[in-house]
Amino acid sequence: MSEKVGVTSAEPLAIKPWGQFEAALIKHADKQDWDKLVKVNDLMMKALRQAGAPKNQSQKKARQSLADTHDKVLKKLIHSKQTLEMEMQQFASKQDGLAAYQLTQSSGAIDDR
Repeated sequence: MSEKVGVTSAEPLAIKPWGQFEAALIKHADKQDWDKLVKVNDLMMKALRQAGAPKNQSQKKARQSLADTHDKVLKKLIHSKQTLEMEMQQFASKQDGLAAYQLTQSSGAIDDR
């Protein structure tokens, strides 16, 4: 008589992809590789649709962890976008100021002698 010991189902296989998606989301967000992050997000969404609803508690926990990670990455992306927009506005204002200064320098150079 043989007795089965340990995990006998495909349960770890059903959870593994979600951990891989989490790792990829974190990796690409930390590197600020937005193109790869979009690709991972698209693949993740496709995999979630294909998998359907979680079938047990461990799958549900794995997906909740993925959702939490996705939320953190999304917040980081939004923060990075806002920071970039602010830097671009500051750059544009400096350019406007520089252009005005150069204009006054060139127009006043003859008069100031």
